[in-house]
Order: sequence, then structure tokens, then C-alpha cells
Amino acid sequence: MSIALLVITDGRDDYLAQCISSLDALEGPISERWMYDDTGNAAYRARLAAVWPEFRHINGGPRQGFGGAIRAAWSHLAAHSTADWLFHIEQDFTFHRPVDLAAMAEVLTERPHLVQMALRRQSWNTAERAAGGVVEQHPEAYTACHDDHGHQWLEHRQFFTTNPCLYRTELLQVGWPDREQSEGHFTNRLLSSGLGTVPGDQVRFGYWGARSDSPWVEHVGHQRIGVGY
Repeated sequence: MSIALLVITDGRDDYLAQCISSLDALEGPISERWMYDDTGNAAYRARLAAVWPEFRHINGGPRQGFGGAIRAAWSHLAAHSTADWLFHIEQDFTFHRPVDLAAMAEVLTERPHLVQMALRRQSWNTAERAAGGVVEQHPEAYTACHDDHGHQWLEHRQFFTTNPCLYRTELLQVGWPDREQSEGHFTNRLLSSGLGTVPGDQVRFGYWGARSDSPWVEHVGHQRIGVGY
């Protein structure tokens, strides 16, 4: 088992520093560290490479926006990564407790119908805050699951999320949609067309942990400059 980390950044240095400094919480066989910068600024990218030399830096040319950044990063990793798994991180998330990536991969391996295993963040928008969390908005849509190893997770068909998550590198071959609201269109593609040998009606997405767990990650990105969601 081998896991690649992908950090997608767009120039907000304070958030990136918080994110990188918290990555020690990720436990598992991490074999590659990649960073994709979407500023379009060559001088800034050179500075990133100097400050974070432990990462392989993907220079994506001009600014791509949210969907374009994912497409470019996925295309590069599909060609150059040898990892079995990819842990996807946007720069404005931090980790404050241990995350067992190997355990997450074990659950996904035993359940091919699960496309990803994501980590829940705190309530963010008005609807989430009113309900008490993203899961609490539609609690009936999430099925609590567990295995004989003590792992717990929630399964659902609500959405694929680009919040911190683990997925198979075979997902890179699907490609990210080149259109507005790309996250939603990617979700619909998986739910209708499936992935590999798993038909669309059997596809599920996962949230790691028990229903009663507090958030696993913190979204610190109060300043948002991304485009093309």
C-alpha cells in the first residue's frame, strides 16, 4: 500500500502554512507529496519550491480555477504517480487529531462501492450551522457502518467532496469535469455511470468516523479567492 498526498494551493500563505504544519497528524504509508499551485505566478511557485522542498511541485501554467486545478493535478499524477491511493487536501484545512490513512484504505479496499473516504469539517454555511453539521442536515441519508476491526464510517449518495479525503488513484483516470459546478457534475457522473466494475446505483461515498464524532478537520479558509467551482 502506498499513499500520495496532494495539496492544492492558490497563494494564501497563512492558510498553507497552517495546513502543512498540521500534516503530521496523518498516519500511514505516505510515499509521495505533491503540491499544485494555482496562482499562475512563476516567482511565487519558485518560492513555494524553496520553502516546501519535501513536495514535488506541479506548475500548472496560468491560473486554472477550482475545477481546472483539479483537472491539471489529476492529469499530472495519473502520468507520474505510482501510489495506490491519493489523499486530497485543499490548503485551507488543518488536522488536529491523528488520522489513520491505512485504516481508511483498508475499509475502501474491502468495499469497492465506496469511491472515497472523507473527513468531516465543522458547520460552515447557514444551513449547516442551523442543523448542527453537514450530516445533520439530512441524517436519514447517512448510514452508520462498522467492521470487525473497530472502524466506523458513514455511507451516503449525497455528493463527492473535495474536502480532505482518500480515494483510489484509479479515480484520476475518470477526469474532472470541465464546466461550472464541477463537483456536482462529477458526483452525478459517478452515481449514474459508476466506477470500474461498480455500477452507478451501487456507488456510495464515505465519511470517516461515527455519526456522533466531532469534526475531524477544521476549515480555516475564511478568505476565499478560488473561482470556477
